[in-house]
Amino acid sequence: MHAHGTRIYPLPATGLQHIRCVKHERQTAVSAKASSACDSHPQCSATDDVETDLVDSHALANSTTDHARLPTVSRRDLLRGAVTGTLVNSAPVVLHESFHVLPAEAIPTSYKLPAIGQAALGTYNLGVAAVRDPALYRGMATAQAVRSELRMHGLVPYRHVPLQLEIDRAYGALQTCSRAIDQYQALAILREQNQDAFFGLLSQNLNKLLPVIYTPTVGDACKQWSTLMQRPQGLYVCIKDKGNVRALVRNWPSDDVKIAVVTDGERILGLGDLGINGMGIPVGKAMVYTAAAGLQPHHVLPIQLDVGCNTAEVRDDPLYMGLQQERVRGREYDELIDELIVGLRERYGANFILHWEDFNVRNSFRLLDKYVAQGVCTFNDDIQSTAAAVVGAVYGALRLDGVPPLKDQVFLFFGAGQANIGTARLLVAALVDEGLTETEAKKQMWLYDSKGLVYEGRPTGRLTPQKMEFARSASEGDKVPSGGSLLDAVQQLQPSALIGAAAKQNAFTADTIKALTKGVQSRWGRGSRPIVLALSNPSEVAECTAQQAYNWSGGKAVYASGTAFPPFQTEEGMNVPAQANNSLIFPGVGLGCIAAGAKQITSDIMLAAAKAAAIKLTAEELQQQSILPEVNRISQVGLGVAAAVACCIKATQHAGEAATQVADCLPATSDVLADKDAFRKAEHCIAGMQYNPFFPQCD
Repeated sequence: MHAHGTRIYPLPATGLQHIRCVKHERQTAVSAKASSACDSHPQCSATDDVETDLVDSHALANSTTDHARLPTVSRRDLLRGAVTGTLVNSAPVVLHESFHVLPAEAIPTSYKLPAIGQAALGTYNLGVAAVRDPALYRGMATAQAVRSELRMHGLVPYRHVPLQLEIDRAYGALQTCSRAIDQYQALAILREQNQDAFFGLLSQNLNKLLPVIYTPTVGDACKQWSTLMQRPQGLYVCIKDKGNVRALVRNWPSDDVKIAVVTDGERILGLGDLGINGMGIPVGKAMVYTAAAGLQPHHVLPIQLDVGCNTAEVRDDPLYMGLQQERVRGREYDELIDELIVGLRERYGANFILHWEDFNVRNSFRLLDKYVAQGVCTFNDDIQSTAAAVVGAVYGALRLDGVPPLKDQVFLFFGAGQANIGTARLLVAALVDEGLTETEAKKQMWLYDSKGLVYEGRPTGRLTPQKMEFARSASEGDKVPSGGSLLDAVQQLQPSALIGAAAKQNAFTADTIKALTKGVQSRWGRGSRPIVLALSNPSEVAECTAQQAYNWSGGKAVYASGTAFPPFQTEEGMNVPAQANNSLIFPGVGLGCIAAGAKQITSDIMLAAAKAAAIKLTAEELQQQSILPEVNRISQVGLGVAAAVACCIKATQHAGEAATQVADCLPATSDVLADKDAFRKAEHCIAGMQYNPFFPQCD
């Protein structure tokens, strides 16, 4: 026992070294006395990237010990027995509650070890800690060698089974849950216990389970977040922590975060301000990053800002876990975010990716613009990923007969919020890519908000800077009478595509769709087809359903929605409505940016993602009138998007310093999507860095 009364134990003296298989990104522990390479994967050379993951003993500022001179190791490596005796000379260490391991000499007198089997800390608790680590514990699929090495025998039933059996066991348990929210909780528990089984189950049942871990069920989870009783699954950064945020960042257990998903909870889906109950969104996004694109689970950090909540029903609930006060705004709010980003960049490097999620429009555009200008590699999911999904749907529509060419399309946006402004911006980039000037491209965009057509000098409704980007001249605004309806706008402007994102149920009426179809056919012929994108979700606020668009257009409308609508039978065959879900985009964007070491996330990158999503459409999907791939193929789409994005970065940004070895493998072409062989090669290169839950533990 240490002089301070804290129990300690020595590091294993068996001479182990930590091998990271660079190609497979799977950490394993193998004996230094055994083969120099992972037995299961001899192609992974032990000399490629031998690491000990030494970390700072940040913390404990009140201690006078010179921490820099004391050996330290991460909790994960300690559990793996993964440090050479020569590195630490068997120095005694203890677990710190921040998940770092600190030398006993660094522990202040006030520190007390969490009570996990205090009577037998050494051998016993190494095993207990291992079975409680979801990244190590695979249930009965845990390899026997790992059980021995981490002293797990007796804590796990002796029998060893394949991981698939653990997945089947979990699926059986899931079938006993009658409600989607119960399934969500069961999956959350599985993720906290057995990471590989969780992602294996998810990958095999993505079509069924994506709506459970993501929209729409995640909305219910957010509403109940303060009573779900889950282990912390991300980092909570409170306004009361201002001045100490960098220390909070250092408390996160992973030293290898590539993407931080940040929300302040003010605009959660269509639910409004949920405060820190919004944590369900970045947690869900983190799961989708792994399920859809194969990012390593520890590469994504969910972050929830706690700056208050303006929804009284949420804030005043005695069980609410966040600050029970109204939102902090202005300088103090901005300083908190500044401090967070400084802390993240200090720990994870300048090329880590900042993913903004569900911020109110008052903050979303300005924060994105501010940090892009500061050189942060960042994107806003609601503005940019949604835009890429919608533009991907437009590219997909162009693959169907009868749809007018992109350069001739005229777009009318119903709603002028984040999604539609982002989409208009990316469509301008797409038209410029077709040879138009930016001015010409903007002339093909019309915005219609709650006050009517958006034009300069409009007497009602203030125009934000973002709306002003697309405001038409006063003379053009006269085309639609003041206070004119959406139907009036369609009849006067004769758009070829109608895009709704205003959460106004039934806004696309029968007369509106008929007028849209008539205008398209009068210009391009009777066989011509309009594009109808009803993006608002959930389905209760969709502008129209897929079947309504089909019926009202005489079977001509090419349709996609923000929420899933069921297939329906037509005279031509089965019609399967596409879902313009940003989960088709952001996971691949993240993986591609990591692979190529992106320095910034540009419109070129998002355009490449949109094109890749459309290219992944199969002949069968096109036959069924789907203009985006089905969600159950999201992992295939994520790989394609990542490949296109990585090649775009390599061609335009020359691969940043943070680029992985994969970047060298990528084909050197500025238009990889035009070359099928090059595209397949790029996908193959990217696949080499994806997480695979079935990758075996080295025995």
